[in-house]
Amino acid sequence: MKVLKKILNENRGWVIFSLIVSFAAIGAQLFYTHVIGILVDRIVEKETVLPSLVVLLFLLILGFASLNYLSHMVGNYTSEKASHSLRMGYMRYLVRNTTSPDLSADKAMSVIQGELASTTDFLSNAFFSNVSMVITSIAVLIFLLIENLILTIAILIPTLLILIYVSLSGSKLAKIAKATLQVKSRMNKTAFGVVQNHPIISVYEAGAFVEEKYEEELDAWGKCIRKDDRLYAVLNSISGLLSQVPLLFLFLVGGYMVVSGNLTLGELVVFLHLQSSVTGFLMNTPIFIARFRTFTSNLSRIDIA
Repeated sequence: MKVLKKILNENRGWVIFSLIVSFAAIGAQLFYTHVIGILVDRIVEKETVLPSLVVLLFLLILGFASLNYLSHMVGNYTSEKASHSLRMGYMRYLVRNTTSPDLSADKAMSVIQGELASTTDFLSNAFFSNVSMVITSIAVLIFLLIENLILTIAILIPTLLILIYVSLSGSKLAKIAKATLQVKSRMNKTAFGVVQNHPIISVYEAGAFVEEKYEEELDAWGKCIRKDDRLYAVLNSISGLLSQVPLLFLFLVGGYMVVSGNLTLGELVVFLHLQSSVTGFLMNTPIFIARFRTFTSNLSRIDIA
């Protein structure tokens, strides 16, 4: 986490600006959803719908769309700047430690092909977008608690089951990803050993032995990759199924409350519109947690200057 803090600190201006835009987009989303609930209630009660309310709703939706687009733009730019800082930091570390006995060519190549490639890919494509999803989920959850406590609990009860599943599956995925990188590191070490000791291998005619050893490591790496992909597919499919359970609970409890007169249709529409911001994130949480654990594990093995 020390490396991550250093990278974010180098780009703290863009990180803060990205968070501000993200919070503004979330606020606009919550506000226009609340206005939609008011509009639905007025239509159900056959009250007069003022043109100003429709215009306000249109402006809020337009504002949310603009802020959401800006949030994605700024988040992607910040992600790429953070990735660039990480790459340049590691290059500076290599240049300043060329004579270090702890730094070898095979180790540097393994870090570049494995840990550095994985972390920069995660930073560029997933880190800030997932952070934004977490912030959105928390903000929506607080908003729903204020709107109606009972309906929010109806969403949270099945969500606890999903979180238990997430915590168990995420740790397993992280272990497999770590084992895959270790196997690839051994492959690189063997390959560099062949290049460095080629004359000795030729004299003792050990080429067939070295080739067999490399093929074994390559086969082990392929098995790890296939196991990793299969587990990702299975666990994420189960997560997608579980993410629909809160919606079913919401329909049952919310429908009963509307029929019994304890809830307006507009309030139920608000919950139906926003619940996906919570459950949608949970659907992808197993992959996010596994990749974040792999990301922090990889960062711990990267030194930057």
